[in-house]
Amino acid sequence: MRLRYGKQLLALSALLVAISVASDASAGSRPSRFAGFQGGGLMQGGVTDPSVSIEVSIETVVEFGNNAKPVTIVENSSINIARVIQFGGTGTVDATIVQNGTRNYVDVIQVGGTTNAAIGQSGVNNIADITQVGNSTNALLLQIGDMNTGTVQQFGRFNWLSIFQFGR
Repeated sequence: MRLRYGKQLLALSALLVAISVASDASAGSRPSRFAGFQGGGLMQGGVTDPSVSIEVSIETVVEFGNNAKPVTIVENSSINIARVIQFGGTGTVDATIVQNGTRNYVDVIQVGGTTNAAIGQSGVNNIADITQVGNSTNALLLQIGDMNTGTVQQFGRFNWLSIFQFGR
């Protein structure tokens, strides 16, 4: 139960950071990356030693329209959080996410004629959630770590999925 509380606390922190820059970003734009964000206390799961700092990368991309550009996110911090939301109408939407860190979290939601997601995670704790809706849905998930969790929901006529999970 404590792990679940920690995930919720981390998700809440990420949401607050994402909301703080939402006014600077319009639909289809890419907000600045937060690599190098130094945290203590809250992000350390209750550790309040100010000399302890961690690096957190948070990236959120939201795209709308038939001509959505492919999204590529590469994060190399201790904690990596990426969320991609793409509504491509009848067009194709593509997302590629690579994360190397201790804790990696990915959430991809795609709607389009063809949806493509490729996710690679390497760390102690890897979590990925992919939801795809389209005529053709394609997902590749690679997770290397001790605690790997991957969920994929595909709603379409032609669905392809490949998941590779390896322990360290």
